[in-house]
Amino acid sequence: MSRKKQDPADTEQPGDPIAAPGSIEELMCARAEADHRASVESIIRVREARGKFMPENWFSDPAWDILLRLYQAYLDGLERTVGDLGSFASTSPATTIRWLDVLTARGWIHRRRDERDQRRVFITLSEEGAEQMRECFEQMRKIC
Repeated sequence: MSRKKQDPADTEQPGDPIAAPGSIEELMCARAEADHRASVESIIRVREARGKFMPENWFSDPAWDILLRLYQAYLDGLERTVGDLGSFASTSPATTIRWLDVLTARGWIHRRRDERDQRRVFITLSEEGAEQMRECFEQMRKIC
């Protein structure tokens, strides 16, 4: 009696489904990231709209404004400059730098000098900062 040769594809075990491209885990992570991006953009628009009707210093929250813009940049794969962040937060350069010092000391951001223009400094969220913002937005999503 001849035995049919077994096709290796019939006995091969599938790889880890979580690691597979297009897996449900990957899709869920992408969806959560898209939700966070939309939430960040909505919060920024609300803060900007509020500033049209009331003095900005009534709601001054430079650390939060800086973190919102950095999280938005993180989700978009971008870097921001100190000047960009000061402009977004409507703060003086001294106030912006003071808050960046606080965030650096906490390990929430990284600073990188521009190789071509040493006067310019790029700011990005660290993994710790990104994780804290991610968790913050997850908690806010549960509330809303």
